Amino acid sequence: MQLIDTHCHLVSDKLKNNLPEIIERAKACGVQKIINIAYDPATITLAQEQIKTSEILYATLGIQPHDASQFTIEEAEKIRPIALNNQKIVGIGEIGLDGHYTLSPMGKQIECFEYFLQMALELNLPIVVHMRETHTDVYSRIKQFAKKGLKGVIHCFTGTLSEAKDYLAEDFYLSFSGIVTFKNAIDLQEVAKYIPENRILIETDSPYLSPVPLRGKTNEPSHILHTCEFIAKLRNINSENFAKVTAHNAETLFYRLRSPD
Repeated sequence: MQLIDTHCHLVSDKLKNNLPEIIERAKACGVQKIINIAYDPATITLAQEQIKTSEILYATLGIQPHDASQFTIEEAEKIRPIALNNQKIVGIGEIGLDGHYTLSPMGKQIECFEYFLQMALELNLPIVVHMRETHTDVYSRIKQFAKKGLKGVIHCFTGTLSEAKDYLAEDFYLSFSGIVTFKNAIDLQEVAKYIPENRILIETDSPYLSPVPLRGKTNEPSHILHTCEFIAKLRNINSENFAKVTAHNAETLFYRLRSPD
């Protein structure tokens, strides 16, 4: 298998103390690269240390909407020199807007999101977007920046087919987590079948959202195999071929994942 987990949180308290074992289990399942997502000032620091420990680890840096209350320009600007000087920082994120768990005021979420959109554009790095019950506000901003050349992915996509088409029209990627394997995710499964081959990604979002048959257990990158196999079956494609497709897409979007020629 040639699998890439495009979104996990090895910085999480549930995973960070077992990193060597987690990485070995991932490798044994065919995971060749893992993108470790930082989401607040503390995890930004931790992720930089973690990616030094394994050749398959990469990271993105950002402040997620839940933690937007911690956003300041000073904190955000600490990311810029790191991203410029470390090729294992492959994107900006996760960033976005969350209307379900408003753990940070929406005004602060918007301020944080817009700042990082501009930074990512200036750094020529893709964005990793968290979007929950905020499609209109997220899409309107992405559309403006996509016209300027910004690329990115809507991570853990759970939206409608109509919403998916909006992001696809801006050449954004859509990433599917273990949620797509859940029995009640019939509509999402239809979306996963629809997405063009060159715009689909897979992720674990670990330690959350373990796929069937591991639902309820702590998630980790090795579990991406189950999501890959499930979506491959939905799309009537061999799972190894689907793994190659999604790995190629990941290396196209997160271009720093590619090995130098």
